[in-house]
Amino acid sequence: MLGLLIPMLLTSVMGTLRVGSAAGLQRQRIYWWPLALGAIGIQLILFNPPVDRQAWALVWGPWIWVGSLVALLVVLVRNAMENPRGRGAFRLAALGVALNLLVIIANGGYMPQLPSARLAVRGTPVAVLGAAPQLRNIVPSDSDTRLAWLGDVLAQPAWLPKANVVSIGDILLSVALAWWAFRAITSVGPTQVWRRTADSQ
Repeated sequence: MLGLLIPMLLTSVMGTLRVGSAAGLQRQRIYWWPLALGAIGIQLILFNPPVDRQAWALVWGPWIWVGSLVALLVVLVRNAMENPRGRGAFRLAALGVALNLLVIIANGGYMPQLPSARLAVRGTPVAVLGAAPQLRNIVPSDSDTRLAWLGDVLAQPAWLPKANVVSIGDILLSVALAWWAFRAITSVGPTQVWRRTADSQ
């Protein structure tokens, strides 16, 4: 969701303006990044045509999604343990993904979404599962929803690009990405950037 990436984009710009370069990002080591990339790739394939209309995807899709989130959580935990400069941000990101996983697993592989928040943002209700042969990762929350407060209950401002309904876990993940980006970029101070530029001339 684009709205969740805006804080990271803003802190990246702030960090770049502060030190005069975004070179700090190039120095960051992300452990097990292919696993994270693969997990994101699986989600993109799973919830888009033609896979999202396949019979096997309708049955196993929710748990494949859960598996991809578990993979992301493993990557975040690994980096929280091994990445000293970004440890705090990776811990916060891991907490956000863990909270999302908790509510998704508690609701059978789906993220519950508050109908009123959905209407406020999109103007249309959440399609009821089974109404169309298409895999979705959300269901409308109701009185039977477990841990509903951890679901998608926060309506983003309508002026945001691609505004949506997000969860507490999503917010924590967004803040963590913004924090990590700023720390990564500013890991190279202005003096270091000036020296490298001078040496290359």
